[in-house]
Amino acid sequence: MVKKTYTFTDKCGTVDVYTLTNARGMQMEVSTLGGRILTLTAPDRDGRFADVLMGLARPEDYVDNHPYYGAFIGRYGNRIGGAKFTLGGKTYELEKNNGKNMLHGGFVGFDRRLMTAKIDGEALVLSYHSPDGECGFPGNLDVDVKYELTDDGEVKLTYDAVSDADTLCNLTNHAYFNIGDDDTVLDQVLDINASRITPVDDELIPHGEFMDVIGTPYSFKGGVKLGKNMFSDDHMIALCHGFDFNYCLDRKTENDLEFCASVYDEKSGRYMECYTTLPGVQLYTSNTVKGSVGKKTYENYAALCLETQGFPNSPNCPEYPSTVLKKGEKYHTETVYKFSVK
Repeated sequence: MVKKTYTFTDKCGTVDVYTLTNARGMQMEVSTLGGRILTLTAPDRDGRFADVLMGLARPEDYVDNHPYYGAFIGRYGNRIGGAKFTLGGKTYELEKNNGKNMLHGGFVGFDRRLMTAKIDGEALVLSYHSPDGECGFPGNLDVDVKYELTDDGEVKLTYDAVSDADTLCNLTNHAYFNIGDDDTVLDQVLDINASRITPVDDELIPHGEFMDVIGTPYSFKGGVKLGKNMFSDDHMIALCHGFDFNYCLDRKTENDLEFCASVYDEKSGRYMECYTTLPGVQLYTSNTVKGSVGKKTYENYAALCLETQGFPNSPNCPEYPSTVLKKGEKYHTETVYKFSVK
């Protein structure tokens, strides 16, 4: 079931909040401001429900505060080195909102835009028109993102887009998950189906290289407790004060929905699986959020993000899968987060 449950008006316009409910009693709240997933409740092994998302206390709080909690990210999730790229022989200068680089689409990315909502059966569809030149990107881009909460405990996110000119498109969601009841995720077990990452420089920009990670502190394949290597003195982990890296998924197909990652919290029994059609996933472990005030006051490592994606800086790295969307072609990706208990 999907219904509008809250509305407020502020300087950004009129914002609606929709609540999706499934037969298990799970609920998910989605805001038309930034397409944010505000809350998501899931039961533990004893049937007790809890909100498994980090976030701000009220929908109104996102008007003036812009953490990426639960946000719809575009046009380009993650970083573009030097905030520029060349396409069709022309170099495009983008907004530099992360030092000299672009992060998550610019100063006012999709996470801060007001979307148009439509209820489509048991799904919520949010739409946005990104005009030519917005944040420096070419082409008028029309985007739809569909939110579903199935009776099987799945949060399904489906992204569709089309542009009237060649452009870049790399859409994701930046939900911060803590499926347990502790203040951090350090005791949770993470499994990422990846044998390689894209290594980064000191500005967290990859440059077309791949790094094998099996047998290193970066590998989570097969399941590793998050706290095991969080404080490693390896240069990149120390630089990030934890994990903030793109994992290259060990995929069997190019576009099918395949296993990406899972997280298990032994104390609560909650288990989350992630499936995606995309080639990569950014693991971010909330490395510098200590003291942030939202639904509560957060500690470092309060949550983890599994941002399914094309690879960061791919417009400048021909070695990586392309994130170019050709004029008139259809962009379509799917990501599923499935909740159960053990």
